[in-house]
Amino acid sequence: MKDSKMELSTLQVSLEGKACSSCGQLLLWSHPFCSVNSIAAMIVKNPVESILALAASVFEAYSVVLFEAPRNGQGAQIMAAYSQGDHINQNAVIQPGKGLAGWILRNRSPIVVGSIDENQAYLGYYKEDWEPEICSFLGCPLPDGGVLCVDSCQRHAFSPEKQKLVAVFADMLSQVQSMENRSDGGMSASYLHALDHLVELRQNYPGWKNYLSRIFPVLLEATGFTYAAFASRVEGSSTYIMEGEYPPLLLAGKEKKEFSVHNDIIGWVFRNEEAVYSDGFSGSTPVFGKREGVPPFGSTVCVPVAVNKSTCGVLCLAMEEPRSISEELKMFLRLAADDLARLLEVLSLRYRLRMAEKNAAGNK
Repeated sequence: MKDSKMELSTLQVSLEGKACSSCGQLLLWSHPFCSVNSIAAMIVKNPVESILALAASVFEAYSVVLFEAPRNGQGAQIMAAYSQGDHINQNAVIQPGKGLAGWILRNRSPIVVGSIDENQAYLGYYKEDWEPEICSFLGCPLPDGGVLCVDSCQRHAFSPEKQKLVAVFADMLSQVQSMENRSDGGMSASYLHALDHLVELRQNYPGWKNYLSRIFPVLLEATGFTYAAFASRVEGSSTYIMEGEYPPLLLAGKEKKEFSVHNDIIGWVFRNEEAVYSDGFSGSTPVFGKREGVPPFGSTVCVPVAVNKSTCGVLCLAMEEPRSISEELKMFLRLAADDLARLLEVLSLRYRLRMAEKNAAGNK
């Protein structure tokens, strides 16, 4: 296993999350773009703005801008925006073929630019006196004809994984807009509220055990499942550790327990690095194999949590009754897993830095 895929039980040792002095986000060093504006921007007012705020956190973006679909042959206007600053031109209108967003509007294809200053690319949604400070751009069309734009002040900020993830946000925004138009927000509102809560917990990291104990009820309330668990792979072995669960089932009276990756669904996810979605209508799912005291779960979802392209954890939700697994639910769980992965990546970096400092001190 790679160094980044370390055992989470080791990670949690003395990891007291350090927050940025401006935005409160868990970081190893000060956030480069924090300001009073970024604090105010975290106060979201509707589901679309909630998704844009979440996208900004996931992509570590300077701005995330949503253009609505053009109407009556006119250009596309800004529908909503999230930015670390106040440089967005709220009256901006993009025309098909003009600039990066206009190219997406005309060609209905995603685009990524790793170094805007070298390509002399035009964005079109910033005030004229500020746009050159943006260095990277990632954009994607929405199914309804709109355009989602994400940018960064860092060059080559968007990895291939993030380039794939932007389409997930585009689909989510399209679904939310469709639901708002039908005036029956339903479960989407609970998903968005839960995602906001997860981001808040990560930014105000309370310690590993407390973090797990808090995210499980949030996930269960949003999805309607009755059981939640998180497992981590044991480095250099064919086993995984059950880090936490709610309500207690396998860990009743015990801190941790190891399981083979060859005997159950969670192990399959670790080995194949793919999610499992089982609605239970064809029979129960052996989430933990055949173990005494474990109920036969009907519907189950097990989602890989990846850091540096490697699955280091599995997030599992289950219930005894069968249920349908919608695309919206899958999207929500993928976003929840990605938010958890961001936290694990920070914890992994902090652990390695701490070990490097310890080794350096020992060699003196």
